[in-house]
Amino acid sequence: MRRVLYVEFNEDGTVGGSHRAVYDLVRHLPRDRYQPVVLYYQENPYVARLRALGVEVLVVEAERARERRINARGSYLRRRLENLRGIAWRARLLRRERIDIVHLQGTPFLGTDDWLPAARLAGARIVVTALSIIASRPGRVQRALARRFDHVIAISRSVEDAVRAAGVPPNRLSTVFLGVDFDDLRARVVTARATVRDALGVAPETVLVAMVGNVRRWKGQHVVVDALTRLTPAERDRMRLIFVGAASAGDEAYAAELRATIAANGLEQVVQFLGARSDVSDLLNASEIAVHASVYPEPFGLVVPEAMALGNAVVAAAAGGPVEIVSPGTGLLFDTADPQALADHLSALIADPGLRQHLREAAIRRADAFSISRHVDGNVAVYDGVSGRPDAPRAA
Repeated sequence: MRRVLYVEFNEDGTVGGSHRAVYDLVRHLPRDRYQPVVLYYQENPYVARLRALGVEVLVVEAERARERRINARGSYLRRRLENLRGIAWRARLLRRERIDIVHLQGTPFLGTDDWLPAARLAGARIVVTALSIIASRPGRVQRALARRFDHVIAISRSVEDAVRAAGVPPNRLSTVFLGVDFDDLRARVVTARATVRDALGVAPETVLVAMVGNVRRWKGQHVVVDALTRLTPAERDRMRLIFVGAASAGDEAYAAELRATIAANGLEQVVQFLGARSDVSDLLNASEIAVHASVYPEPFGLVVPEAMALGNAVVAAAAGGPVEIVSPGTGLLFDTADPQALADHLSALIADPGLRQHLREAAIRRADAFSISRHVDGNVAVYDGVSGRPDAPRAA
């Protein structure tokens, strides 16, 4: 049995789709072949959840605090020495934990200066899931190091295209769509739809629109607010919008900007900020429409198939992963540079229950293409390939 170390880099105080993706993958990993160990740079709710399942979890918050402090204020020599120290403690950790495969969650250009050399020193294979679209072409050294990973997994074809263009060779690159544990998603619907709506103060005849995602400028909450200002007063009276997600310390100014815009346009009775919630399934189940509005192409957009599976008519950004998820007739797409296009979609959906129902039924069927079983099979195929198993299936 081979041991796989999953490394989650996030350390801004928020919890997002990457945390959920690792959690679901680890829960469904075939334990007779691969044993998971999960490493976080920062404490988060998934630490306790995984440990409750018997999964070994490591949190290296103190080590990371030291590295961040020295990298921010240390001299050039001190930073270089700290980098060597970082490689050394990571290599020791890999040996101590008897890790066979290191699986990074980030980009092929994150971890090249510490986890990659540490894995080589410890004799472990190393793969990385590319969770983001590369915005600019990396430098020559970065491209050379990225080729040293044993395999790169792209979470959508849009990400694969960007990673290939950044220099990762095709023979070490494959696409494995993120997956949703739909049984678990639906099992987390524990509160009656009417009860959830009552708690939000949403009348039965009101169309509830949900946007799930941390409050960040690139997530596009401002695009949605702009679209609301373009609806007629009568249309706004028929709907309620909820923003579900936290704002990190670095995004508080953006959140304040959103609230100011809402107040200036008299939208306080239309929009609610719910913050971080543990009942997202209940909230999506209580909604009729789910909006995705990332202004930067979303690498995948896990909330899109989740919202589809829970019966929402989805309106999503026409860029990145959502274009691959929302096939014709299963949802609506729009250019986030054109808030009027989003307003037009919302107007049509608010006015036409039949259209909402048609998209709802098609969305539920389409979501099945992004099951957790397909995601796990794709990752296991990569592990089999890099570890030299003769019966390795092909990643897809």
